[in-house]
Amino acid sequence: MSLLSQNTPHVTLNFNLPADFVAPQGGISETRVSVKLVNSSAPVMIKEWRHASLYDVGWKFHFPHPYKDAGVKYQVNVQMFHNHQPLLIELDYFVIVNKAPHRQTLHLSPIGQLYVEVQGPTTVPAEEAVTVSLHEYEQRQVELVRIDHDEQTATSFYLKYDPGSVVPGKRYALSAIENRYHQAVSVSPGSIKLSPASPEKRT
Repeated sequence: MSLLSQNTPHVTLNFNLPADFVAPQGGISETRVSVKLVNSSAPVMIKEWRHASLYDVGWKFHFPHPYKDAGVKYQVNVQMFHNHQPLLIELDYFVIVNKAPHRQTLHLSPIGQLYVEVQGPTTVPAEEAVTVSLHEYEQRQVELVRIDHDEQTATSFYLKYDPGSVVPGKRYALSAIENRYHQAVSVSPGSIKLSPASPEKRT
């Protein structure tokens, strides 16, 4: 893995948010993005960026890809704060770059709307619709929300839940099942914290 001395190519990320997301106005606002190289012996910070504003729907973000002749895995973390309160679910996004320039879209999840990816673009007949459940990690029967993805193709969508029903710092999980034969369907993300722990618990 060798560093490029000049004309370093870049990776472009398209950060998308739900169409109905509206960033709060006024107050203290901040957006943070960090990018780390994670397929080395120790994580390497590639870019750390802060900006005193918030974004609606989506925006573009660039970071350098200073390697050639190697596949590189980056970990991307994005957060927006309003009056010091997080607006996004804390998730790590992974971007694999084999050759730059590279473009990729990442769908961010505001608190209350979790972006869900269900299996691949496999056609599912209506009678085989997929049911997606958001539930406690250790108690699957304790559900926050359950929805039938009754479109012909089970792909990706924003799953809305009530943030007031979430325990801060508690882990939750997604599961999905195909309704006709009751077969489990791959769904992501996996284990997640839908609300950050209170400052007392973090300390």
